[in-house]
Amino acid sequence: MITRTRMARWAIAPAGIAVAAVALSACAGDTSDTAPTPNADLPQDIVFAIKEDAGCIDPQQTSVTTALNVGRQLTDSLLDQDAETGEIVPWLAESWEVSDDLTSYTFTLRDDVTFSDDTPLTSEVVAANFDAIIELGGAASLAAAYLEGYTGTEVVSDTEFTVSFDTPNVAFLQGATTMSLGILSEASATATAEERCAAPIGSGPFVLDSYVANDSIVIDRREGYDWPSELRGHEGEAYLETITFPIITEASVRTGGLTSGEYDVIQDLPYIDEARYTTDEYTLYAKANPGVPNGFVVNTEQGLMGDETVRQAITMGVDREQINVIAGSVSGSAPTSVLTSSTPGFTDLGDTLAYDPEGAAELLEADGWELGSDGIYERDGETLTVAVTAFYAQDVLEAAQQQLREVGIDLQLNMVTAGDFFGVIASGDYEMLGAGLTRTDPDVLRVLLSVDSPSRWGIVDDAELEALLQEQRETADADARQEIVDEIQQIVAERAYVIPTLETVQLHASRAGVEGIAFDSASRLNLYDTVVTSE
Repeated sequence: MITRTRMARWAIAPAGIAVAAVALSACAGDTSDTAPTPNADLPQDIVFAIKEDAGCIDPQQTSVTTALNVGRQLTDSLLDQDAETGEIVPWLAESWEVSDDLTSYTFTLRDDVTFSDDTPLTSEVVAANFDAIIELGGAASLAAAYLEGYTGTEVVSDTEFTVSFDTPNVAFLQGATTMSLGILSEASATATAEERCAAPIGSGPFVLDSYVANDSIVIDRREGYDWPSELRGHEGEAYLETITFPIITEASVRTGGLTSGEYDVIQDLPYIDEARYTTDEYTLYAKANPGVPNGFVVNTEQGLMGDETVRQAITMGVDREQINVIAGSVSGSAPTSVLTSSTPGFTDLGDTLAYDPEGAAELLEADGWELGSDGIYERDGETLTVAVTAFYAQDVLEAAQQQLREVGIDLQLNMVTAGDFFGVIASGDYEMLGAGLTRTDPDVLRVLLSVDSPSRWGIVDDAELEALLQEQRETADADARQEIVDEIQQIVAERAYVIPTLETVQLHASRAGVEGIAFDSASRLNLYDTVVTSE
């Protein structure tokens, strides 16, 4: 069997950004469940302005960051992951074992956990959750990706169960730390998708009070909560009594409300405002998303994307440092690999991804392309025009568009709605996608590129890469897996199957006097330790 210690050898590489979250002085285990709330004489209520309607607050169904930030407060997971070291630690499950072939995972649950409807956490409930995710299908795409190859959950006892897969699933253990596999009550797991979206029932430190679409979400402290993971800063109930999330879509209104004191915390501080709020009156919270950075994910079966020379020239023609400046994030850094710097297994490939416009021109001209009178390369009557389909980060795409024009490549932008974006993926009718994919494991590259992945976005025909993607999936030894992951990153970068442009940084702000806001390993917020220390 693979021990917990052995599996925990994955470590997150330094993110290269400043995380300004203020930590409470207490460490897990240092305070008892009877310890008083710090500054209990102050109202422990905050107003946290979020940028959009959550749409669905069932963590197993949603992929919207805003909804996940709310859902984390309602829902616990089997395991937790240290955002700095990558170590996997117990949470709802107090221990686990993994088969040598990575096809079965046996967990032992805590026996003192209840959901907010007062029903107990049991192995049967966990099995019902995982079975429901499979039944939800596309409605639970993120969660289902972690359960790829799922064949069922065997219930051994009320507290012991085994999750099995028909092929090795090395990423499942990390998946068990995510909100996407957060555990809901049996009533929620067996409810309709719509019912779950509106009012999921979890075992978390907060419970849903109300959700009014396009207006606000309110959550209240759960009485009797006493099963945080060891990564949290205290034990017992959450410090905050109530969190109100008004839905404020205009960034300027959110920042204005923070300045005036109407809001205690705001989601997504615009990068351009970062310096203005870097004062003693505010606290900034910044963390890069793990996974594949924002960039171009190619379909080699469309247009000129089957031409490796063209793909490599695009890679050389993108000035990532300049894009990072244009994006305006002081906390961010330019991507130097096809994994973000906050992802376990990240390897710095700065030389491979270096900006080299002269090299791009030499590469294209050696392959028969000639610069036309309009400054765009041509060959055999064909113009070097490529297209990217996206639904966000238009400013980043426009910057890349200008940079590529300067090296003779005509990049066309196809901006669509989020719904249409996923429709395009389903049809396969795209040359490149402008997107990133958040997952806290290097298996994210297999999810994005493998021919057998249900979440495949990058369409490539590369037997060498496919073999390596599958090999890392089946490799339990951390050092051996890292060697394979290193090779995968090198191939993906050199052959330009993913062309990174920007590491997306989650950037939030609070007024001074609100402390203890923390990021989890997927750059989502955990407010269990949050406390009001001054008005």
